[in-house]
Formats: sequence, structure tokens, C-alpha cells
Amino acid sequence: MHDLIRDMALRITSKSPLFMVKAGLRLLEFPSEQEWEENLERVSLMRNNIKEIPSNMSPHCEILSTLLLQHNVRLQRIPECFFVHMHGLKVLNLSRTDIEVLPSSVSDLTNLRSLLLGWCRGLERVPSVAKLLALQYLDLEGTWIEEVPEGMEILENLSHLYLISFPLAEFPAGILPRLRNLYKLKLLFGREALRETVEEAARLSDRLDTFQGHFSTLKDFNIYVKSADGRGSKNYCLLLWASGAGQFLTTDKSVRLINCKICEREEHIVLPNDVQRLQMKGVDDVASLNDVLPREQGLVNIGKFSHDLKVLEFESCNNLKNLFSIRLLPALQNLEVLEVEGCDSIAEIVAVEDEETEKELATNTIITLPRLKKLGFYYLPEFKSFCSDNGVLVCNSLQVIDVSSCPKLKRLSLSLPLLNNGQPSPPAALEVIGIKKELWESLEWDQANAKDVLNPYCKFGEF
Repeated sequence: MHDLIRDMALRITSKSPLFMVKAGLRLLEFPSEQEWEENLERVSLMRNNIKEIPSNMSPHCEILSTLLLQHNVRLQRIPECFFVHMHGLKVLNLSRTDIEVLPSSVSDLTNLRSLLLGWCRGLERVPSVAKLLALQYLDLEGTWIEEVPEGMEILENLSHLYLISFPLAEFPAGILPRLRNLYKLKLLFGREALRETVEEAARLSDRLDTFQGHFSTLKDFNIYVKSADGRGSKNYCLLLWASGAGQFLTTDKSVRLINCKICEREEHIVLPNDVQRLQMKGVDDVASLNDVLPREQGLVNIGKFSHDLKVLEFESCNNLKNLFSIRLLPALQNLEVLEVEGCDSIAEIVAVEDEETEKELATNTIITLPRLKKLGFYYLPEFKSFCSDNGVLVCNSLQVIDVSSCPKLKRLSLSLPLLNNGQPSPPAALEVIGIKKELWESLEWDQANAKDVLNPYCKFGEF
């Protein structure tokens, strides 16, 4: 908090006993019991260096409604008696503290509406929440709990549930259908996820505004997508990652695949048919995006692949040879961002897949991506061109081109708009081209004067 704002808050609250604001003051000691007056309504002690609360402290603050203790990263223990006289508490925020055990007296805070314990990495257990029937917001993201809190299934007023804990082996079946008012759900299904739980989440998804699901196995991921059957929530992020936790994307409808196999012989990934952002990181069993396309009787069915894709991101996919074939272009007409980084084998973006297509390319094939705004190519040792020698890329909405550490790049394959006199002109929205000067000077162009036209947009550096 800015010093002036803090001083103003302190002046205001010093005139009234209803608030105690000591946020961001680097406090080492917890306020004494004398400072906890009976008519306190709100207390903020967040972003301090408080390590402990005195073991016998039990403030008589029956009308206290808000207690903010988040970001006291050294706070490890809260005495069992601390909450005994705080029955009016509605908001309790202990996020990003180092607490290991939550006092059982929290179970009697029957007016509690928000219990925020996000990123309490030492927290292994939460006491019963069966009496917390007013609870609307429960944040257990980034904790280390091994079991779901007792009584969660009867929290019918719960609208926000965030439960990401890597030690949690499974989320029990039968809980999600009873949470009738859920609006946002963030859930790690666990290493031993129950098929029934995954299906329950899928059936629930069309009632949710936002769903963020972390799956540890390809099988569970596919069960969810197939069970949802196009009824997904308004916003979602599906994460497939066996060894990590969290790290969701924030886009509206996204899929993130990290260090996993998605094209196994027994199981082939199924993507939502409305996904807008697809990110693959460390996925080494695909040579092209075509490998993940829907198939029927062994044949690729492009019609069932999402035509809503706006963002494609590939990182450290070392067996990737190209991103997609020309046949996939009709499904990519809404693409806005294309970024490739650290993929050691990729030589081109658009591939020629058969002799017939190669004959078409002999007379220059135009590859149109009308909404593309950004192209980013980073650390690609074998990358030579966007497409084959006779293909040209038309993307008149392009704003940014970034190229870094692509030593073998020869052509960007760009086809620039033409003026009335037949001379090329830059895309109207173009803002910057980030590239190393030596590489820029060595690029080949299909249109005369193209390099001179684009040169004013170049930002040269040690890319």
C-alpha cells in the first residue's frame, strides 16, 4: 500500500474503533489483545512479517466481520482458542501464510462466507466445514491437503471452489452434483481420479461460468472432454500434466498440454471442439498438429476440429517437424497469435503432405490467415521458412513479427498488399518487426522492394 494511502487510512480509522488497519507495516509482533476492542468490525494485518499469534490470545470481537492476514509468509501457528469469540466473522483470509494446521474452532464460524487459504503450502488438513452453511467462497489452491474437508458436500451455497493440492489422491464422487450454486470451479482431480468424479464435473460444466481442471492422465482428460460433449462452461482451461500442479492459462477456452504423451497407441487425445487457445509444452510424441486432429475410421476429420482457435503456442516440442498442413487452413481462419519456441526439429510451419498438393504449390499457393496479429519464432535451430518455396502467406492484420535465434531462416514467405501502382505496402496494422540485423539482411523475398518497405518497422537487436 502506498504510504500516503496508508496514512490516510490510519487517520480515518484512528477516529473510529470499528477498524484496525496495519497492512504492509512490516510488523513482527501480533497486535496485543488490548488493541482488539469489542466493537471491531474489520481488521487488516496483511503483508507483514508476523510469525506467531500468542498461544493464549482469544479476542472478544463478536461483531468482527473481516479478518485479513494474508501474505504473512512466516506465520505458522494460530492458537486453538483464537476464533472462539469471533462468531460474526464472514471473511477470513489466510492466503500465502505458512500455517500447518487450521484451528478446529474455524468449524464453528457459522457466518463465514469466504475462507481463503490459497497457497498455504504447509497446510495438510482443514477441519470440518459441515457447519459453514453460509460459505460461498472456499480457496484451497496450492495447499498440501491429502483429503477433501469433511462436510463439503452439504455446502449448497458454495459458488467458488478452488481445490488444487498435489498430494490429494482423489476427489470423492458425489460431492460436485450437490454443489448446486457453483459458479467457478478449479480442481485437481488427483493421481487416482475416479471416472465418476470426472464425469460429474463434465455434467456440471454447462452450469459454470469458469472451469479450470487439472488432469494427471490422458485417459481422465479424454473422459472429461467426451462427457462434456460440447456442453462446456463459458470459460475453461483444461490442463494435462502428470507431475506439476496449477499454472492455468487465463484465456476464455484453453487447453494446456505439458510434458505428456497425447498420441499413444491405446489412447489418442480428444480436444474440445470450441477450444480457442492451444498450448503444447514438452510434448514429444507429435510431429505436427495434424497428429492430434479428430479421426474417423482412421481418416482425419477436419470438420470436427475447432474452427475457433485464436492462439497456438508450441514450446520445447522436440520432434515437431511442422505445425500443420495446408489441408488444416480452413480451420485456422480465426487464428490471431502463432508462437513457436525451442522446438529443435521444426523446419517449416506449413507442410506439403502429398504430391497433389505439391503440384498445386508449383503455381504459388496463397496461404491466408486473415486475423493473424502476431508471429513469434524463438530458438529454432532448423527453422528455414514459413512454408515451401512456392507458398506465400497473406495476413494483412499482422501487427508484430518476432524472430530470435533462428540462424537458418531464409524466407518469411510474406505476401504484402499492393498499392494501385502495383508496389508492395506494409500491412496496415503492422507495428514492429523484432529481428537481428544480420539475419534481416540475409532474408529472401518474393516481392521486389518488400524488404525496403518493411525496413522502417524493424527493431534490430541481439535477438
